[in-house]
Amino acid sequence: MGRGYVLVEGHGEVKAVGNLVLRLWATRETVTPWTRPIRWKNLHQRAGVEKGANFVRAKGDADALLVLRDEDDLCPRDLGPQMAGWLRELDLPFPAAAVLLKPEYEVLFLPCLPLMAGRPLGSGVRRRPGLLPGTEWTDPWEQRRGIKEWLSRHYPPGRRYKPTTDQLPLTQMIDLSMLRAADVPCFGTLERALRFLATSHGPGEVYPPVDLPDIRNT
Repeated sequence: MGRGYVLVEGHGEVKAVGNLVLRLWATRETVTPWTRPIRWKNLHQRAGVEKGANFVRAKGDADALLVLRDEDDLCPRDLGPQMAGWLRELDLPFPAAAVLLKPEYEVLFLPCLPLMAGRPLGSGVRRRPGLLPGTEWTDPWEQRRGIKEWLSRHYPPGRRYKPTTDQLPLTQMIDLSMLRAADVPCFGTLERALRFLATSHGPGEVYPPVDLPDIRNT
């Protein structure tokens, strides 16, 4: 049996994305196990994506690959197919998907702030204050950059949001039904990508779909 691999950018995302993908995958009728996400450099560049995908290829046991990164500025509708085109040209022996979270991973927390606000993070000796009671987001989900900094402003005095310690406990508080109902565009893309990887697509196939002749040499 092969395994699913995930490439991510940040230290905190290794555990947080691992938790989220496993929870989402549990709703699929498939037995492919997912490994702990791998932190990989330069996923915003073609060379970085190619090196990461070839690293997974060399493992020899991959059934699926998900490349997940943030995109602060440009449109995922353009960059997602471009990244998928890079993956497709590698002729990987497994299906692969590219997902960009706009503007950053923390956008997935915003619809669930009512569940997170006022609750401590961690447990035992690592228990610490989290978001202040009443914290809420009123802008469109993907409109504002700097969500990490915004979260820090809604922590108690002397505390700030730290991805390495806070991404996982906040991810564990995400209510998937609430997140789906909020219709965050990049989360919809993530779910479609996992659905694609779960439906027995053949080697070399990619999500999102690309027109290969238009992607070459870009």
